[in-house]
Amino acid sequence: MNQIFTYRSAIDGKVGIGQLPVHLHPSLDLLANEYGHMIPNKASTTYHHYYNSLKESNTLLRQSFDHIQTDPFWRKICDGTPGCIMHNVVEMNEIYYSNPKPHFTNMNLYGAAANLIPHRDCVLFNFDGIRFYRVIIGLTENNHDTITEFIRPQIEHKINKGDYMIFDFDKTLHQVKKTGITETPRILLKLHFIVCENCKYSEFYVYSITHFYKLYYYVARYTEQIGTDPTTFMGFFYGLLWEYPFYPEFKYVVFFLFASIFSILYIREK
Repeated sequence: MNQIFTYRSAIDGKVGIGQLPVHLHPSLDLLANEYGHMIPNKASTTYHHYYNSLKESNTLLRQSFDHIQTDPFWRKICDGTPGCIMHNVVEMNEIYYSNPKPHFTNMNLYGAAANLIPHRDCVLFNFDGIRFYRVIIGLTENNHDTITEFIRPQIEHKINKGDYMIFDFDKTLHQVKKTGITETPRILLKLHFIVCENCKYSEFYVYSITHFYKLYYYVARYTEQIGTDPTTFMGFFYGLLWEYPFYPEFKYVVFFLFASIFSILYIREK
């Protein structure tokens, strides 16, 4: 059986880059075409839809999504280990539009900082026996300058239609880079799988842990979405919170602002 992973590390987890089976490509085309019509503003940096939020009336979109996320191809994520328990975490799966701007590193990224600066997708959990994977699948072509870099393995890839990248949600340090000077919009699919290799635990244990990841992701996605391209106070507030972990000096700015506000309020009270 062909393997899905091309890199393995105790520190960074497992990483894989490859091509989806040809029989899934028609579903990729249908998803890209249908979703392309749903994007209200092509100038946006990102635009997302969870699988569960897709309207049931759009059967073509949901059926194409199902065809991809339930395909037996993903059993390879067990990596040939016996007694493997694996579940597709459908509630976290999404289709999304990504359009990082040229020279974005010189801009205020706000909520988009979560994707465009070196990061791990989750740093909260370390459950015994559990691996949690994110898969990113390209639905569109003509990406010549937007690169996903897995930093410590020193692996880079420009994801296009039919490409997949799989990596450890908790461990793999990665970032998005853009080398061109024009916009390169992409439509992508995100899938999530929880895996217990050589599992000594029950199905219930594995299933229960998915709730921790789902709760984390709902909170993270909500604050990231309203903090990307913000137009309201709360949007700027959450966007700045997302920038905080990536800029060490930012905590001093926040401290200064809160100290100033406190001082003004204290003086007024006197």
